[in-house]
Amino acid sequence: MISRWICVALVLAAGCREREITATNGSGAAPAVAPAATTRVLYPSAPGTFVDLIANAKHGVVAIKAATPVKSGPAAMFPGAPETTADVALGTGFLVEANGLYVVTNDHIAAASSELKVVLPDRSEVPAKLLGRDTRLDLALLSIEPPNGGRGLSALPLGDSNNLAVGEWLVVLGDPFGDDVTASAGIVSATGREGAGSLAAGRIMGYRTFIQTDARITRGNSGGPVIDTAGQVVGVAIATGDRVGEVSFAIPIERVREAIGPLRDYGAVARSWLGVKVLPVTAEQATQLALPKQSGALVTEIEAGSPAARAGVRPGDVVLTWDSHEVDYKSLPWQVAQTPPGKTLPLGVWRAKAAATLTIVTEKMRE
Repeated sequence: MISRWICVALVLAAGCREREITATNGSGAAPAVAPAATTRVLYPSAPGTFVDLIANAKHGVVAIKAATPVKSGPAAMFPGAPETTADVALGTGFLVEANGLYVVTNDHIAAASSELKVVLPDRSEVPAKLLGRDTRLDLALLSIEPPNGGRGLSALPLGDSNNLAVGEWLVVLGDPFGDDVTASAGIVSATGREGAGSLAAGRIMGYRTFIQTDARITRGNSGGPVIDTAGQVVGVAIATGDRVGEVSFAIPIERVREAIGPLRDYGAVARSWLGVKVLPVTAEQATQLALPKQSGALVTEIEAGSPAARAGVRPGDVVLTWDSHEVDYKSLPWQVAQTPPGKTLPLGVWRAKAAATLTIVTEKMRE
């Protein structure tokens, strides 16, 4: 009964085929008295299931290789293999369209070798050029010159990570060795949106800003696409380890969208920072502060020497607008990050039960 309910859940997610089984009397023959009863058993392998989802997305998945063997790559993840195992395999990437055909992968994969190759879906290999690196997101962008001008290749469609909900199905695709596409499935465990306010200066972004999933992500499929049930990429897989049960993370595709252009055009992403920690405004706080509506980002802490400190932002202020655009505690960090350094703009705050406007001069985020 339990297994049937599990399969019913799969039907709701992706569809299943039905198979009729005739009840028997234990000897293999149908009961002689009553008409044969039939039980419908559901099998998740018909059109509309993960089988089709993966088959339709395989065309955009590629393998990343080094020109010479590299230690601690996917070959080292097999049980009993030492970490010093060397192989040319580095990990996975996928094709994206951004005024041309490019490959997105993890920065730690692209940085593992000075000479990279991409194994295309037809198993041909082409040289790859590293266009840009984003160490904070563990993201890299490669350019390739495929044969026949890329005829026959197509990029994967990018989805919407902002509207992901906990419990949605995800599929992680990989091509660790350039010979076959692998897959793992799971659900969204956390969307990362609640941790958006943790974006701060430093080399590594807090993992609370990433999508968390129980789909297993190993070194082999790190850098690969994380797709939803519509076949759209909602994240880029990041391998944190190979032990079963470890938490898996993916870079939200909205963060990737923001980075692709700068990586393609400039080779890096120049982010600005504000230097505050923020929380959502509760209904009770909105009433106490006499806010016209429950909105904005409540400032709880200010970093010394930051742009916010120089602009006169105080703990207890509620940031309402950034450059005249309404913000909340989720959107403010990313609005700030996407603003070019050196720009002077208005910061709208709510202070002492009244609106006020401060002037901010944006600065490049500290490494």
